[in-house]
Amino acid sequence: MFSLDDPDQIFGNEAAEDEDIDKLLSYAVDRPEINRFLNADKPLQIVRAFKGEGKSALLRLIELQLKANDDIIIIRTTGQALSPSIDSNDSDEWVRAWKTNILRNIASEIGAKINYAFTDDAISLVEEAERNSYKERSFVSAVFDRLRTSEVPLERSRPLMENPERVLQRWLGNKAPVWMILDDIDQNFQNTPRYKIKVASCFIAVRQIFGQIPEFRFRLCVRPNVWASIKPDYEALSNVEQYMVNLSWDVDSFEEMLARRVEGYLQTSGQKFIGSGENARNSEYISLLFENPVAWGGAGLRPMHVALHTISRHRPRWLVEICKLAAIKANEARREKITLEDVLGQMDEFGQRRIEDTIAEFKSQCPQIESLIVGFADQPERFTTDELLRTIKNRVQPGALAKIEGVIGTPSAKEIAHFLYSIGFLSARRDMQSGEYEHISFDKRPNLLRSESNVDEGVSWEIHPVFRRTLRLKNVESKSEKIRAQRSGKRKS
Repeated sequence: MFSLDDPDQIFGNEAAEDEDIDKLLSYAVDRPEINRFLNADKPLQIVRAFKGEGKSALLRLIELQLKANDDIIIIRTTGQALSPSIDSNDSDEWVRAWKTNILRNIASEIGAKINYAFTDDAISLVEEAERNSYKERSFVSAVFDRLRTSEVPLERSRPLMENPERVLQRWLGNKAPVWMILDDIDQNFQNTPRYKIKVASCFIAVRQIFGQIPEFRFRLCVRPNVWASIKPDYEALSNVEQYMVNLSWDVDSFEEMLARRVEGYLQTSGQKFIGSGENARNSEYISLLFENPVAWGGAGLRPMHVALHTISRHRPRWLVEICKLAAIKANEARREKITLEDVLGQMDEFGQRRIEDTIAEFKSQCPQIESLIVGFADQPERFTTDELLRTIKNRVQPGALAKIEGVIGTPSAKEIAHFLYSIGFLSARRDMQSGEYEHISFDKRPNLLRSESNVDEGVSWEIHPVFRRTLRLKNVESKSEKIRAQRSGKRKS
């Protein structure tokens, strides 16, 4: 039923922007954000999510659904393609340059779709498209340009479109919306004044454009850490915040995503599966390919998707990557299904990649992040707050000499801990009297490790499982009992 020797066919491409369209549609999850982004009443929507959480996939699915309407003009491009090439620290100059590049791109795209141009504005748009190679020159233009020689001194005036904004305002007045999908504005972002002004001015320019030309609809994306870096420096971005949509994957949506990958493979490979009912559909599909349930987290048997949700740090791209690695391991062992053993057997390689990804993703906020992470090597996987701060102070901090964006001077152990919590290296853990526990992520409780009076609200701290094998962390499964005993003793005293 499943060819584990070819996991690419089962799980698809790790990058949605490179995926075959039919394959993408076979496993795409119907997220509520899609309807919101397709709503033409919303001129600007920006999806905010970390790398690998599905920003590009969301934008591509929106583009595919918009293309079903032949009357809609859709323009998909990247920040790299439209970024101005200017050397300036003047934000107003950057905003004007972004507006010019965006409007000229839109003008060229519209001009390429005009078949017959009889008005001055239409001719200007067509000429803009021809000038930028968005459209073949017409027969007349091609012949005229070829006739011009020193012997035949014909002159043809094709002035540069000096004010594309005015042309587009007149041309688009009361017409159907024009949609621009702009991806990767913050690609290769670095925490320097030039990168910050480049990214911030793009968002400001887009907001100004749809304010002046209401027929435009913009759909963009940004990473939360990049947004956190640029927003304090540019007051105008406070007006953009209202258009942000946070994208995240809870356990239930992760189950559906994993089931859709299995279902999509069966569909594209011409196989059929009839389950027992809709309520158990996701679990049944997952059980076709995976051992399910599995022993996980010291809490007895749990569904496989729960384990994968944790291991992949809730990121779809990382889920696909670990599943592919585990499929290869299962195939080598001649197993018909992927087991938890296959998944955990790949954690050395997978964990090293995640460390490299984390360093690349957050180096703009802390250039010494690699030293902070490596400083935890050979330490326990779980800490009380006092133990965590002591470890940072005595072991991590001396070798790092870290600088963290937004922290004045040398960061304290608590500030370093908060930074590691905010990027997902650390997770908060709350142990219950029943023996059960819950993990608390930064987006749920961002103020942990901030307060002076109640610094941790009774939680302990764990280094995320994806890093543990690579950092050779010590398993402390019984640590929760020790923590509860310590807290119980403190209450009695």
